[in-house]
Amino acid sequence: MKNPRPLFTKDEDQPAVPPSLIEYRSICPILNPLDLRRLTKPTRATLFFRCRVRRSGGSGHELPGEFPRAVRVFFSNWTLSRGTETAVLFPIKALACACVLSHYATRYGIRKTNQRAIIDEMEIRTITRNDAPALLQVLRAAGPHGHREWPSSDASSLLATLQNPRLDPDLGRFSIGFVDDTPVGYALAEPELNIGRVLVGIATTPGRGDHLDSLLKDGIERAVEIADQDDFEIHVAARDTEPEYISQVLAGRGFKVVRTALKMRVETHIVALRPAEIPSGSSLRYADMTDQSEAAAVTALHNSCFSDSWGFSPNSVDEIIGRSETDAQRNGFPPILVVEDSSTGALNAYIWVTMNNGEGRVEMVGVDPGLRGAGLGWVIFNAGVNLLIKNGATMLVLDVDSENPPARRIYESAGYRTYSEVRYHSLKVSVG
Repeated sequence: MKNPRPLFTKDEDQPAVPPSLIEYRSICPILNPLDLRRLTKPTRATLFFRCRVRRSGGSGHELPGEFPRAVRVFFSNWTLSRGTETAVLFPIKALACACVLSHYATRYGIRKTNQRAIIDEMEIRTITRNDAPALLQVLRAAGPHGHREWPSSDASSLLATLQNPRLDPDLGRFSIGFVDDTPVGYALAEPELNIGRVLVGIATTPGRGDHLDSLLKDGIERAVEIADQDDFEIHVAARDTEPEYISQVLAGRGFKVVRTALKMRVETHIVALRPAEIPSGSSLRYADMTDQSEAAAVTALHNSCFSDSWGFSPNSVDEIIGRSETDAQRNGFPPILVVEDSSTGALNAYIWVTMNNGEGRVEMVGVDPGLRGAGLGWVIFNAGVNLLIKNGATMLVLDVDSENPPARRIYESAGYRTYSEVRYHSLKVSVG
């Protein structure tokens, strides 16, 4: 079969201004607008293409200038006047025009139901902390997604989380997509350039997955803007519980899965902790993160414990202090416990825990690499879990790298079971 003649000339291929509103319906329910470009022969289904048009002077009407001539030449129309604008309904029977519509569907996104597809114009805005209510609205509607557990109970908790410099909206990290001033999705570029990557987070509200690609594109562009390196990677995390089209959108942009993390949980009444005693000459206590030298020691221990872990981005002292303050306010108790050598004052193990609506999370747990195998892991892990239970946790959760069998065995022996997987999709970027 010969290739069909291109529908767009070079100049017409990229319309400068998106349509205000494009709506098309198929009277043939088997015709899926998302699959129009895969059709190999003409269809008898009739597509109706409706848009707002301007009066052209006399009694006639004209299409907005941004529509390519290749689209307009197929139209015969009926008009319904409304003041200075006219609603025009175009019946389209040619496969060529179906492909044209598919072009717009790909470019502007589709919100699709069984027999209806609407291409909405979405405005993407960079936000500041003042826009936290709109972000909270998106996060609540989107539900669990990506690798992060966003606080969605109230705006104050979200604002506290956004104080992290890597997440601060005032530093241009976030954008939100709006349709008719309603927030429908967000994009986040979270720099971790000390390991050569930027984490991009994306999500949409239910029924708005058609805008995901536009938000991903914005996140990629934002990542390139904030990167200070010619070559780096962009990682996007997506859970297996999220819609499948997310993976399809990522694959369409060239992303490939490079790692999987496991989300595990256990109810507190069945958690099984292994008996472990604090070694002689050691003590268990809260870390005093108001003391600069202690905060530096915790940061050093934290970074050394995970220095060989995939995807770990070392933290600064200020980042650790800021996050611990935020978590202490949310918890109602200090989030970090440490095992200290009483004779030297050295910190040998730590655990970081948080509470969120009855869910107790082990954020991080680590033992000094030179002291592993001495039983400190169970000592500090037990202490953290018991602290969560004491403060009302009914469910215990944590994340673990799927390629860390020793850690998985420990958690599984305590009763934890995998309930979701988070796949990290990677795109290598070169801007040099």
